[in-house]
Amino acid sequence: MKRGKLIYYEGGEGCGKSIQSRLMKDYLIGKGIQVINTREPGGTPLSEKVRGILLDPKSDEVEPWSEVLLFQSSRALLYHNLIIPKLKKGITVQQDRGRDSSIAYQGYGRGGNLDLIKKLNILSTFGYEPDLAFIIDISPEKGLEKQLSADRMSLDGLEFHRKVNKGYLEIAKENPNNYIVIPYIENGLEEMHEMMKFHVDKLFKF
Repeated sequence: MKRGKLIYYEGGEGCGKSIQSRLMKDYLIGKGIQVINTREPGGTPLSEKVRGILLDPKSDEVEPWSEVLLFQSSRALLYHNLIIPKLKKGITVQQDRGRDSSIAYQGYGRGGNLDLIKKLNILSTFGYEPDLAFIIDISPEKGLEKQLSADRMSLDGLEFHRKVNKGYLEIAKENPNNYIVIPYIENGLEEMHEMMKFHVDKLFKF
């Protein structure tokens, strides 16, 4: 059986990745593709509990190193219990955030050791890599303005989110073959979706 495709949707706060992944799911289903959407952190019952800890503004005990490991633990649970079994069944999995969020947020944003985070990413994903990754490029100022929920990450301030944005663009430069930067367009939901469809069509050879 052919392995399912793995697609990431990444970007800073308020970039609209969640709605883009939902639009693409509908598009793929219309093309006859079996597909599920999931998210990081979260995606399984236990991973969702870890998500609650990580995003709760009251989680004062979570220092940078604990944050790295909690994200990686949540990711390993998600891959082992959901993503890998679905991919092996030929089902496409779309992720609202993936391993690159650890590089952008805990690496570039928090100043963590990038090489170590990348090694941990390989362990927590069991070596699985995205077939296609979209990075939605929104200015941190605009993104924070649009962010609806005041979670722990969104409260970290403008300078932190500038570093995160820079990190995402560096990730795209390092992975030019399958990482696509999509510019955020105000009131341009469908326009952005059309840009993404072009690359998804190539991936599935529609």
